[in-house]
Amino acid sequence: MDLREITREQKMFGAAIAALLFILTLLLKWVSVGPVSASGTDFGAWWIALLIALVGGGILAADALGIEIPLRLPVTSLATYLMSLLVFYVIIFIFAADSLSYGVWLALIFSVIALGLSYSLYRDDAR
Repeated sequence: MDLREITREQKMFGAAIAALLFILTLLLKWVSVGPVSASGTDFGAWWIALLIALVGGGILAADALGIEIPLRLPVTSLATYLMSLLVFYVIIFIFAADSLSYGVWLALIFSVIALGLSYSLYRDDAR
């Protein structure tokens, strides 16, 4: 399969699904020390990451479905910016915490996928 054959709508849905999967990873173990573990929602600013993922994925899904969004900014520019904030959130957490568990690594994977797809859309729109 050639990745250049993926349509614009498929990239938008892919990024939106990756953002949704990021949200689900907030419920998984991010830190585990012996029998004690903590999910992504046990840390202070998890709701900010939740809102960023909801807005970023939501505007991409809405645009892919043809729903008119009242924004003055290009949708792909805003989505790429928001997805980059998700990657930044996870990377900062990785450097700040010890005894990382599988949830944080899945969050990193899904946020990078969302960023990659949204950046591909942004790059295509800039041409």
